[in-house]
Amino acid sequence: MRKVPFAGVFWVFALALPFTVIALAGVAYVDLHFSQMMQAVAEFGQSITVGGRGLVAETAERLPEALGMLIGLIVMLTIHAFVRQSAEPFGKNHK
Repeated sequence: MRKVPFAGVFWVFALALPFTVIALAGVAYVDLHFSQMMQAVAEFGQSITVGGRGLVAETAERLPEALGMLIGLIVMLTIHAFVRQSAEPFGKNHK
């Protein structure tokens, strides 16, 4: 048996397992404390926005603009990826 596949599997597990455990612990913490977190966000939003409007309402008003910018950026990057020319001259083999 070669050492390369074993080393690859070992390092994938060595890097993946700690982050998986941290993610599971984070999900468990959020699940237990979600209502307290949302209450804190709502109170914070009420205290900092003009006229007592909540942070959720402000976010809901701005979300279509942000989504429009994100979709536009994705469209431009997709067009760029398909239309991009290579760095070599087009007719390199022809004289």
